[in-house]
Amino acid sequence: MKFLRSARNRYIGGDMINSIRRYFVLVVLAISSLSLAAPAAMAVTTPPVVNEVAVAQPYVEVLPEEAAPDEPQWTYKYLIPAVVALTVVLIGGTVVMYFVKVVRGRYRVVE
Repeated sequence: MKFLRSARNRYIGGDMINSIRRYFVLVVLAISSLSLAAPAAMAVTTPPVVNEVAVAQPYVEVLPEEAAPDEPQWTYKYLIPAVVALTVVLIGGTVVMYFVKVVRGRYRVVE
């Protein structure tokens, strides 16, 4: 018979380990059966239709109105083009300043 030492410094015999294993298996089976049965119990079913009533068609046919085309929002109309233009100007200015300050100073004419 093997003995295991627990956290409380007591020795646990083989019979107690077997009962703990049985209890653990029982708990695992109970949890798994509940997890499999819960979705089936929560399933929503539609009530059966008892009497179907025929819906009469309207005498005058109503045509759907055509929706007027929507105007673009002001952000799309003004803000986005302004941001794109500002970005182009900033990138262009950065390129020009790079060439003026960095590239121009690289080469000097020696006389």
